Amino acid sequence: MDWKLLSTQKIREIYYRLFFRQCYLCQSPSKQIFCHHCQQGLNPNLICCQQCKRPSNQPQSICGQCQSNKPSYQVCIAPYLFNGTMRTLIHQIKFNHGGHFIRPLTECICQNLVSEYQSRSWPQQLLFVPSHPKRIRQRGFCQTQLMAKQLHKQLQAILGKETPDFPKTNPILKVQYSQAQHTLPRKARLTAPNKNYQIQGQIAEHVALFDDVMTTGSTIEACCKQLLKAGAKRIDVWVIARTPDKTH
Repeated sequence: MDWKLLSTQKIREIYYRLFFRQCYLCQSPSKQIFCHHCQQGLNPNLICCQQCKRPSNQPQSICGQCQSNKPSYQVCIAPYLFNGTMRTLIHQIKFNHGGHFIRPLTECICQNLVSEYQSRSWPQQLLFVPSHPKRIRQRGFCQTQLMAKQLHKQLQAILGKETPDFPKTNPILKVQYSQAQHTLPRKARLTAPNKNYQIQGQIAEHVALFDDVMTTGSTIEACCKQLLKAGAKRIDVWVIARTPDKTH
């Protein structure tokens, strides 16, 4: 029996019972972050490629894209589909200053990470895919930075000394301003990020790269290639949600 995981689960249960006792969305009584009804809008990413977690209609081990062009990362954790309530919550954070939704979303992925890493070694460093400074000025914040910071706090409460280091200054820089990815067609998304990122700072050998949503994977891949050049030997990708193909 994993006593560490069991004690963590009990601590969380007591924490939510004392401080929340209600669903984060509808405020109905709930022992969990989201009540059973609201959880119906959070669709788990179950049928997907085991490498890149790209959603699929049919069970498969590795998708054709990963077979023909293997990703630069070793592990991808993407527990939810980017649709339904998940899409609404992330859009609220990014476009409507819904920062209060960051904690419940990072708590969701935190629970998945603890489960996934029971048989894996935790990364040494937690980094995030950054926004360009111009985008941050427009929006007033970088949502991936806020999410990664909150996730780090939640992991620290569970892992203690095993928690990946979270640098005060993210060594990944977006150096070229580009049109928002969600406004671009798929073909443009695949090529746009290739020269957009640089590394300035020390990179651990085992890195976790966080992003809120993964669509084509081109932004993640661009960052991973730069991290490998900078000295990373293993990269684990952590995203909250994966976008289903329009044809699915």
